[in-house]
Amino acid sequence: MADRTLHPDRPMVGARVGGGTRERLYASTTDTYDETGDLDLIAIEYALNGEPVALTTAERMHAARLLAERGVEVGAIAYRLGTSSATVRGWEANGWKRGRAPNREKRPDPVCGEPRMYRRHLKNGESCEVCRGANAAADRRYRLTGSRAPS
Repeated sequence: MADRTLHPDRPMVGARVGGGTRERLYASTTDTYDETGDLDLIAIEYALNGEPVALTTAERMHAARLLAERGVEVGAIAYRLGTSSATVRGWEANGWKRGRAPNREKRPDPVCGEPRMYRRHLKNGESCEVCRGANAAADRRYRLTGSRAPS
């Protein structure tokens, strides 16, 4: 059987992914906490270096911005921070801030005659015959076709 120990005079044929040494990334050189952004810079530093850590959304966005500034791909950022690529792209499109992206339209408010408005009436303790009929029709349609969309 072949000897599986590493010898300094034998070249290594392969290595596992991430097994090599990599430059350590730092979030700050002096501070450990950012009062204005409510950021734990030590936790962000762990995330930047791929170490498991629980982060708030603000800390994830800050870490994603730092990684993007260093030229890391979106998929790698998402994997390292435990989120999806679409989420990272959304943060980037929104200028690394929380909230809705500027080019995304807000869903229109419901009007009477829609099942969504029926649920709003129920929440407010109101009764609306038009909305109740629309909700009943949507339920019947769902039981018959498996779809809530009107035909």
